[in-house]
Amino acid sequence: MNAGAEGAESAEQRRAPRSKRSAETRERILAAATEVFARSGFHGARVADIAEQAGIAYGLVYHYFRNKDDILAAIFSERWAQYIGYLHEVGSMPLPFAERMRRLVHFWVEISRREPDLMTIMINEISRSYEFLESHDIGTVLVAFDAIESMIQEARDKGEVARDLDPQLATYIVFGAAEMVLTGYVIGTLQRDSAEAFAHDEEQMLGLLLTGLVGEPR
Repeated sequence: MNAGAEGAESAEQRRAPRSKRSAETRERILAAATEVFARSGFHGARVADIAEQAGIAYGLVYHYFRNKDDILAAIFSERWAQYIGYLHEVGSMPLPFAERMRRLVHFWVEISRREPDLMTIMINEISRSYEFLESHDIGTVLVAFDAIESMIQEARDKGEVARDLDPQLATYIVFGAAEMVLTGYVIGTLQRDSAEAFAHDEEQMLGLLLTGLVGEPR
């Protein structure tokens, strides 16, 4: 290996740790912002609060994000992308409709149980915020509806749900039911203090959704 190649490799090696540290700092800011937004609300939070929670200098936050709105948008886009990916993954699995619904209900409840701060933001600052939704592409949100509707349409074609079921309307019913339960967790009107209690909720939700959706077999 010649000196030029060695120099290039050394430069690449030097860049890699900085890139890794940069990614870690960005993730630390997003994690801190999630806690601060959940605790103080988006409008009540300050960039200084996020920096303090992350344990970094105030000005460093602006190296990664323009403002609070940019941070909230990053939390939404990155976690929503993961959610959409999971929906497509479940939709592509050769599973009965009931099992697909079971996995989705478990996903929603488990996120709320394991990441309550994140769920608080998704409910209070995003899904129920007209200000946020108006400033972002609504199509990004509706992708999730399309994924669920496709599952219900396929289930109807296979005779797994009622023949006269409107897949689009059913999708809104499923999302509406899930959102209200998750909202109950967030605002504390549905208080659960154990994994068993959340698991019981999953069974109740699944039973109610399937009882309303499953029709007579062909």
